[in-house]
Amino acid sequence: MEKDQIRYKYFEKIKPVFRKKRFSQLNMDDIARHMDISKPTMYKYFSSKDDIVTLFVESCADYFKSGENMMVDEEISYVERFQFTFEQSLKAAVYVPDILLQDLREAYPKLLDTLLFAEQERLLCFKQFFDAGVAEGVFNPIDPALCFVQADVVLRRILEPSFSIQFDTTLKRALMDFYVMNKYQVITPNFRDTIDDSIMEKKILQVIQHIS
Repeated sequence: MEKDQIRYKYFEKIKPVFRKKRFSQLNMDDIARHMDISKPTMYKYFSSKDDIVTLFVESCADYFKSGENMMVDEEISYVERFQFTFEQSLKAAVYVPDILLQDLREAYPKLLDTLLFAEQERLLCFKQFFDAGVAEGVFNPIDPALCFVQADVVLRRILEPSFSIQFDTTLKRALMDFYVMNKYQVITPNFRDTIDDSIMEKKILQVIQHIS
């Protein structure tokens, strides 16, 4: 296995930790333990904690970039792309939680700028995709920026551990209900009936299983 592949394999083990613990709470001993390797082995692939944090931010930015390519792919239906944008917003809320953003703001402001720039580029691409969908009669003529911000804010709230208890619901039901709300807000009646919600249900379940 090439060095980059091994590096990525170890990096994948630490990514879920970053959604629960701040960078500042982790030292290299902690990171090596979560990667399930010795500290000397870890240093063969990562020069420092900053190196790992930088790789994390770059991977998030790359994920946003892949979403831009998907949104402009006219070979994919507007409905399928709508579902993808919801999935990407969900994953962004999961893997770039508020505690992580706060840590970047305090300790890695340049990396935060990188992430915010990637997010802004994703918003611009979403607006173009949304406006094209409105022109084709697929989407309702509402402000795409509001849809974008609403998804980010509500998904982050739903993902808070206290949400399900406070509102007597399950994470799966809350996410599916919010997805359906989005569908009715965004997609016009003529196209709404063409959507296969089971696809979105499977994707939501995959995310839930991954973070459980």
